[in-house]
Amino acid sequence: MVGLRCKTILFMRCFLIFLGCFMMPFVRRYKGLNTDLDALYKDVVKELQNEKELNIGKELKGDVNGVPFMSVTANRVSIPKLVTGTLREVTVTITGESSDYLIEMHTGEWFSNLAMPYMGAAILVGPLAGLAAAGTTGLMAANYGRKLKNRIKELVKLHSKEYSDDKVETFI
Repeated sequence: MVGLRCKTILFMRCFLIFLGCFMMPFVRRYKGLNTDLDALYKDVVKELQNEKELNIGKELKGDVNGVPFMSVTANRVSIPKLVTGTLREVTVTITGESSDYLIEMHTGEWFSNLAMPYMGAAILVGPLAGLAAAGTTGLMAANYGRKLKNRIKELVKLHSKEYSDDKVETFI
């Protein structure tokens, strides 16, 4: 029953992202790990707080259709990079119970991250420099997402009693 609920929530969130949130999603499902989700969530929040250019903007905890969830959103603090792109925000959501849960991570506002640096650099230096700036900022957001994804995997291993890669499904 919980597995079906997690799949329904996963589908709804992915569909909403597809419709227009324009954020780069990453979702993993963990089954049979007996993870301490509260400790995992606290460590994810600490990880985001340790990033000097991010500020915790919103934390949510509750139930959706009887399935518990915890979510944290961190926003970029520095104004110059906020305007020119790279990474605008990070949202990490843990949905489910200790033996069957999803971790969703969304980084950046992908399309605006690519458009803003292009427009600014194209005006100042020309279209080729603008394309290079757009590609670089998109790459920076992707690299941060990859780094955070790997760190979350380490935290899951730390807080799980029975970790195995066979018990992990990845949805991109």
